[in-house]
Amino acid sequence: MKKLLILTILFFGLNTISAQDGNFVETNGVKLYYEVHGEGEPLVMLHGFTLSHTIWDQFVANFSKEYQVILVDLRGHGRSTNPTEVFTHKEFAKDIYGLMDSLQINTFKAIGFSSGGITLTHMATMDTSRIEGMVIIGSASFMPEEARERLATISYETMSDDRINWWKEHHPGGEAQIRVILNNWEKIVSSYDDTNFTPPYLSSIITPTLIIHGDRDAFFPVDMPITSYKAIPNSYLWIVPNFGHRAFDDVPLWADTFTNVTLQFLSGEWND
Repeated sequence: MKKLLILTILFFGLNTISAQDGNFVETNGVKLYYEVHGEGEPLVMLHGFTLSHTIWDQFVANFSKEYQVILVDLRGHGRSTNPTEVFTHKEFAKDIYGLMDSLQINTFKAIGFSSGGITLTHMATMDTSRIEGMVIIGSASFMPEEARERLATISYETMSDDRINWWKEHHPGGEAQIRVILNNWEKIVSSYDDTNFTPPYLSSIITPTLIIHGDRDAFFPVDMPITSYKAIPNSYLWIVPNFGHRAFDDVPLWADTFTNVTLQFLSGEWND
């Protein structure tokens, strides 16, 4: 009996420990999946459209040495739900603020790639006091024609088997979940409201901001981050030569450089 009791306690103890890595919060009509790694000042890391929190896996070990890293699946992506099947970056922003409120986190730093960066831009203009520093990578202040034309060609039928299988690794709902996400590409292509930050609007951002952009980005041309850099008062611009949209982890050496520079920026050293 004692052995059975000990084994039972051990079993539930191990499950409690593993459960600490992945949790759900209900907010804004959705159920968001998130993970917490490390201790210290909160650092939220947001993925891009069609992806999941797992794109940051290779960076967690280094960032969690300095921060309490919070990885999130945006609504409808990964393990997060989206009953309405509506995707907008503004709703993403409300979701993340809802998550922070649920975790009782008032101020935090953040990193966002692509849609994650657009989400952070919404957040930084919605509330200028909560984000203490942010890094936006391959992001956009508006949806240019280059992106609209490219997005219009993307569908489940036009993707290769390798791409579909890769997406299935991110999305446990499989084909049905992926189709819902891809169907929203069309809405993003046709929308002129959700991503439309003019320079006067961007100038309201007081958050120290590091803008990272590949000079070969096929979605968002290089003049876009330059415009954002000029408009956001306390901003820094890093144009990465010979890199495309995902200019942070394509090459191992570059991933290390991205980590070092980003940690240095987030530490506040540059503000001095």
